[in-house]
Formats: sequence, C-alpha cells, structure tokens
Amino acid sequence: MKDVQEKLEIDEVMALQLSGMPVRDIMKCNLDRFEQLLESDSHLNGFLDKANSLLDRQEALGIVSISCQDERYPSRLHAIGADAPALIHCLGNIDLLDEEKAVAIIGARAADKEGNTKAYRLGKEYAEKGYVIVSGLALGCDTSAHIGCLDAGGKTIAIVGNGLDLTHPKENVILQQRILDNGGLLLSEQVIGVKANPTRLVARNRLQAALSEAVILAQCPAQSGSLHTMRFARQYGKSSYAATFPRRTPANAGNYYLLENNLAQPL
Repeated sequence: MKDVQEKLEIDEVMALQLSGMPVRDIMKCNLDRFEQLLESDSHLNGFLDKANSLLDRQEALGIVSISCQDERYPSRLHAIGADAPALIHCLGNIDLLDEEKAVAIIGARAADKEGNTKAYRLGKEYAEKGYVIVSGLALGCDTSAHIGCLDAGGKTIAIVGNGLDLTHPKENVILQQRILDNGGLLLSEQVIGVKANPTRLVARNRLQAALSEAVILAQCPAQSGSLHTMRFARQYGKSSYAATFPRRTPANAGNYYLLENNLAQPL
C-alpha cells in the first residue's frame, strides 16, 4: 500500500508538467519528493493552483484526465518512455483505451477521391473485424476513416492537437459529436483552451502510433504530416502498412516512397 499512497494526485502531476519537469522525472516523482519541491520552489504552489482550476473546469465539461501515474493510463503509452505524455485528457468512452485490437488509419487532408474512398473502406473493414479505429479528426483521410468505422457500427478514437473544449477543424463539429454519440472517444494531451498548431498536430501523431498495434497509411503525397506518424510507428515497433493504387500519382507518392524503401508493407 505504501507505493500506492506515494503516487501523485492528478493536480500534482499537472503542476509538475506546468513547471516544465520532463515526463521521465514526473513518472518517478513520489509524494515525498513533491513535498520537497513545494518547499524549495516558490512557483510550484502557483502551478498547483492553476492545475486545480483547469481540472475543475475540465471536469465540468465531462473531460476525464488521466496521469502517467494512474493505473488507468494506457500501457501502450507507457511503452514509448520519454515520448509519453504526462497527462491525457479524454471525452467519451475511456474503456476504449484498454482495447488491444486498435489500428490507426491515417492520411492527407487534401486526399483525392481515391484516397478518401480507400480510407473509408479501411475504416469500415477493420471496424467490421472488431478493431477500434484510431485517427486524428482532420479533414480528408482521417474524416473518411472515422466515418467508415461509424457506418460499420464500430468504435473510433479521435486524437486531436487541441483542448477538448474546441473542435479542430471546425467543419468536423458534427462528426465529433457523432463519434461521442456512438461510444467513441476524443483524446488530447492539451488542456482546454489550447488551439491546434503544426507542432501540436505533429506531437499528436505519435499518440496515434503509440495507441495502435498497426498504422495504415491510406494516402499522402511525398511531403505530408502523415509521414511523421509512419516514422513514429517504425520507431515504436508497430506494424506499418501503406495502401496501393492502380497508378502512381502525386497524391499517393508518399505511399510509394514508403513501399519502395521497405518502410511499410503493401495493403
């Protein structure tokens, strides 16, 4: 029982995160160490007050926050070590975090008709096989994969780069609500009020890879944020796949780059 008692509460973990402490140190910090820091760091009390304010406001919105010291924290996130977020914020069905059968289906926002059709069919097919579909709520392939999953009656996790009081992109307000209404989950490492930006969107890509047993690229060009997700998949030892097409085009050049360099398996 002593080890359990020494674990930090959610507000204490957030206070350390706000103070700039690295995740690997937060994971190891116990209550005794935290109390020592409170005495030596005059700013930490202020961060603790801010953490409690944020958590109270999030709780009022139905957002559940889980720290890296919480038993509910996904083992797949623990497995990525220093890349793991100190906290995740969840809206919806947190039971999906425990599902072993989860696959990420990703792709470009500006996908063509072939790419969106491929993402939709993959989302639908894997949902019908009992997989939770993980994607990023972006326009294009992400949207198509989420919808394909929902049309099959499946469950989907949308990992976003903004606080869960916002929707990014705004065009997906209806899709976001449909995900929640059908037993899905929204997940972010950002607190409420934080807007998505390119850095945060790349960061969320690592969570898509981490929470999945495999990552499937539906379609992307040679320069695309989706290739970041595929790199994270390889880094974390996940199975990596790229969809094939009847012909190579600029829209699917990223797929063929991965395939020709043996960085993904054809699908």
